[in-house]
Parts: sequence; C-alpha cells; structure tokens
Amino acid sequence: MRTPSNNPFLPGSDRVPEIWAGRAPEIADFRDVLRPRRVSGLYERGRAVLGEFGIGKSALINRIAADAAVLGDWVPARVRVAVDADVFDLVGRSLQDFLESRRTDARVGRSADGLLRRIEEVRLPAGGVRIRAGQPQPNAYRTLLDVIVEMATMAGEEGRLLLIRVDEVQNIGRPGPLSQLLTVFGDALEATRHRRDVAGIDREDALPLAIYLSGLPDFHRHAAESGATFSRRFRTAELEPLSDMDLREALSPFTGDGWRILTDDGTARVVMDTGVVEDVIGRSLGDPFLFQLAGEGAWNAGTGTVITREEGDRGWQTVRREVERYVQSRLDGLTDLQMEVLTAAAGLGAAERTGSAVAQAVGRTGSAQIASTTRALDVEHQIIRRQAGRITFRSPAVEAFLAGSWP
Repeated sequence: MRTPSNNPFLPGSDRVPEIWAGRAPEIADFRDVLRPRRVSGLYERGRAVLGEFGIGKSALINRIAADAAVLGDWVPARVRVAVDADVFDLVGRSLQDFLESRRTDARVGRSADGLLRRIEEVRLPAGGVRIRAGQPQPNAYRTLLDVIVEMATMAGEEGRLLLIRVDEVQNIGRPGPLSQLLTVFGDALEATRHRRDVAGIDREDALPLAIYLSGLPDFHRHAAESGATFSRRFRTAELEPLSDMDLREALSPFTGDGWRILTDDGTARVVMDTGVVEDVIGRSLGDPFLFQLAGEGAWNAGTGTVITREEGDRGWQTVRREVERYVQSRLDGLTDLQMEVLTAAAGLGAAERTGSAVAQAVGRTGSAQIASTTRALDVEHQIIRRQAGRITFRSPAVEAFLAGSWP
C-alpha cells in the first residue's frame, strides 16, 4: 500500500513536491499580475526571490515555471550558478538548449540557426576561449541582450511568455559579471516592440518576458556593490517561514477524503490521524524542507491506509539526525562568542531579547561590547535580525535548536 515509491513528500530537492505548502501570494503574483501584464505589452519588473537555505526559493520558481509551461509559455531550463561560474555561458547554454528543442517548430526553425550562432558568440568567443568571470567578452552583453529580445519577440508572436530563471545568484561573486548580467536583464525587461493597434495608433509594447532571480538574503548587498540598478528593475520577495495555516492546508487531503494512490489492486486513499497532522506541523516550525522531511518519515514508517500517531513519532525519530545536521549546518563556522550570543538570545523570551540583555547573559556590561558580533550574525551570517533594539531569529528551527527544546 504505502511505500517509499508512492511517497508524495519530497525533501531536499528543487523539484516541485506533490504536497505543496503556501506561497500563494507569489504564485498569484505571476498568474494575476506579471504574466497578464507582460503578455499584454505592459511593463512589469523582474522578480527576485530571496531567503534562507531550505526556505523553498528554488521550488517556488520551479513551480511558477511549471505553471507557465502548462500555459504553453517558453521556459528554458533553470540556470543554477555555482561559485564563480561563467554566468553568461550558463544563460547562453540554457537558451541554446531550449532553441535546439524547438527547431522542428516551423516558426522557430526559420530563426533558430541565426540565434544559435549568436549564442555561440556568447558561449565560445573568437579564438575558442570561453568568457571568464573576470574577463567578459566585450560583445557578450550586446549579443545576449539581442538574443533574449528576439526570443521574447518570437514567443510573443505565439501569444506566449519567455520565462528565464537564474538560481543561486549570490554565487556570481564578482561585481563586474553580476553588474553586467543585471544590466542585460534590466535592459531586456525595458525593451519594446513596435505595433499598430486596431485603431491605427502606433504603440511601443513591453516584451512578453519574465525574469526570476533567486538567492540568499544578502544578494541585495552584492547587487548594490556591483553598481547595478537592481531595485528599480526587480521586485523582491523575501520568503519567510510557512504559517501553520499554510501547512494545515497542504495536509488537508489527509484529513478529508485522503491522499489518492495507485496500488496493484487499484486506487486507495491514505489519511492521517489528527494528531499526526498537528505533530508534523509542530515539528516543521514553518520550514518547507523540514515539513517535507517530517511527512516523508511519517509516510515511510508504515504501510497501511492510515498514518497513525505512533508511525508519525517513529518516522520523526528516523529523520532526527538529518534534521539536526540540517540546522547545525547554519551554525558551522561561527566563533565561540557568536555561538554564546546566539545561545543566550535563544534562552530569552522574545520580549526580553534586547542587545543589553543578551550582552549581560554572556558576561558583558552593555550591548556595545557585542555590537560587532550581532552585526556579523545579522549582515554576514543572516541568522538573526536586529530591529528596534531587539534580536529576532530568522529561522524558528535554529532558535528552537539552540534553546534545546527541539527536535
């Protein structure tokens, strides 16, 4: 009946899980705002989706891309940037592979050869030397911009949208390539195509183009250091932990008619005891990865059509070590004082978590003596936030782990 092969939970993958939780505003933004405006020729900024490790950035933009593909939009493969990778080459390859897949389309085929030759100029310039991160080809910017504009124009002729995704943008690293990429994307978003409407009036329409960037919260700092006009051309959504309501809604099939699976004997439905639902929600602490992990463990702990509370407990025990490693990875590399400050902050109530109270808890006389430490934990490590004299944790899971009350 229930087996790992029909488990609908999917932790640790950028693929879109079957059990989808939350992010309704971001999905609705694409469906109701960005796509309709862009396809209609109206300007709309690109989107930057930022957030902590495991918060679901990649899964979100992949979900949006999947929705776009269902509508027939042009969706090249996601570009995932490794540290100091040649991002122009990666974007070029993504566009190249998409065009190759569409060469049998008569409309695309007529233009594909010329576009592919220009992409090769970006990916492999004259002399056979690839663009290096610190030494971009002088014409790469113009060539990539022209290719994106032409592809968006071709998509628009079919009434479709061209959607480009770049993940882990903080790994671009050097200001030069980052500035150039953001400038290419910004200029492409602002490019127009001429048309004459039914009233005979000449108009300049924005291209049917959507660009999604995703990365860690400090990408804003990298973009500012690059000198690119980022905020004017991209709207940022910083993902927060999921709410209990989001998670409860995602699990609602298990408390209703049940989650449908196919077995050798036909269709069956899997339900959860009410206690299991609440346990999964409580253990997840709003973290999408932990939610998928807790659900996976509960599912795999038995084989029947009812996931019992005992199975939920047993499943959580099987994944606890992975949960601890996941949270501990956010704390690796911190100094002893930084860990002392975090542990002291986690031991205080939210209303008492002021800089001076934390300083006193670690044996300092005032908040000024730990100011550089809390700043590093906020700006560099992105573990806490300093707001109105108080300290809050970005991740409830890290907070609970340090407080000793979880997992």
